Amino acid sequence: MTMIIAAHLDDCILIAADKRAMTYDVETKILHLAHDDVQKIKLWSRGAIAGTGEMLFLNRIADYFIQFEVDGRPLKQMDVIYKEIEKRSLEGVPKKILINNSLIFSMFDGLETLLYLIPIEPFFKEIEKNGQKIIQPEMYQIKSFSVDVTCFNIPPDMSSLQNFQGNLRSLSSFDSEIEFITYYIEQLKQVFGVHAQIDPSITTSFDLYIQSCSTGKSLALHVPNLFLV
Repeated sequence: MTMIIAAHLDDCILIAADKRAMTYDVETKILHLAHDDVQKIKLWSRGAIAGTGEMLFLNRIADYFIQFEVDGRPLKQMDVIYKEIEKRSLEGVPKKILINNSLIFSMFDGLETLLYLIPIEPFFKEIEKNGQKIIQPEMYQIKSFSVDVTCFNIPPDMSSLQNFQGNLRSLSSFDSEIEFITYYIEQLKQVFGVHAQIDPSITTSFDLYIQSCSTGKSLALHVPNLFLV
């Protein structure tokens, strides 16, 4: 069901996502494996977007970002998410399949690259305000030297994730970009490798996206399957 690791490294941002896709069959009401080569990190004009959860729902939201034109109009991602929740619900996908979905996206605003998390659960929670029932979904900014991990099954052993977070380094702290990339690939191999052993809905193969905070320049890589020894 996807594992996404997003980190703000002060001078750049990093997003990593596994390659396994799961789909929900509205007729049988069963989640099943679609394939193991899905590109979950999608590129748009200002950065990248990825999500954990139901594939069609996430793809429709990603399509909005991909088609977004930088012409002065605001990005209306919250409205789009709400409409897609309504649409997918009408198509027969139950709340329990959508409620734990989440979205991560980066956006270069012309000055810096920002990294955001949008959990879907608040879209389903009504609160009373001034005598009316409303929803208050939120978008959280991931700050410098912070990590967000989204997955459906939290591993009982968190040491690989804790080591990853404890060893965050900025791009400028390395002697070269190659050294930086190699460092994070090795760190992420451990995280995805350990988690794939306890969660059959993700793979050890993952995609990696890196974006400069000062220029918005980006780099996308694919890391193939690995086997822990």
